[in-house]
Amino acid sequence: MESIHLKEVHEIQDLTKGHVLYFSKKQDQYISNVMEFVLSGLERNEYSIIIENDRMTPLIKKSLTEKLNNNCLEKVMFVNNYDFYYAKGDFRVNSIFDYLPNLIEGYSEQDLAVRSWAHVEWRDEPEVSKKLSVSEKEADLIVAKTKLLSVCAYDSERVSHELKERLLFCHNFLINE
Repeated sequence: MESIHLKEVHEIQDLTKGHVLYFSKKQDQYISNVMEFVLSGLERNEYSIIIENDRMTPLIKKSLTEKLNNNCLEKVMFVNNYDFYYAKGDFRVNSIFDYLPNLIEGYSEQDLAVRSWAHVEWRDEPEVSKKLSVSEKEADLIVAKTKLLSVCAYDSERVSHELKERLLFCHNFLINE
């Protein structure tokens, strides 16, 4: 199941750049991985952009608030994943850099390091598997060009075997729970 360029990792804190694929199975483990992602970013003085749904955002914020002070919390930004993926009316990956000026006051590409965690969800619609594959290929190019660390998290229950195979070829790393 592993592609030629895909490397399996068990922990995310050592990654500094790359396009990471994560098939989530358990909510507690998912939140723990988001926390690890944010904390390792803060250790490197990086902002974390979390693209998440309305159900998980409060749980993640609660966990972050228990561990971080206000200065650190200011470096963690949340974007609703529906707004992100459907910003143009149809499912597609938008560049996180389109959102940064609105999220970070005084943002300029030269002076801030950013990482992103995106919970990829979609409506039930025809051809979504094809749209996801195309979007992930576009995202892979953006991540490579910008040297960003970007995690794409999927609910493993919603992803078919065929889609999993396609997604493996659009990422550098696979998080293995």
